[in-house]
Amino acid sequence: MQIVLNGVSENIEKEMLISEFIEKLSSEKNINLSGAVVLLNDELIKRDSWKDVSIKENDEIEVLTFVSGG
Repeated sequence: MQIVLNGVSENIEKEMLISEFIEKLSSEKNINLSGAVVLLNDELIKRDSWKDVSIKENDEIEVLTFVSGG
């Protein structure tokens, strides 16, 4: 299944919930996404809705994390 993740075309094996996708992405990339913000087709998806919203064919997902530093 084809999606666009942060502007890059990606394949995922099946339709999945945002919560599943974030968990998989965090594991595969070995990054902590506990503070991530998710936009699905330019719509902000609140964290408490991640278990209710599915990623489907041709969806555009932006996963943003914030880093502090100085």
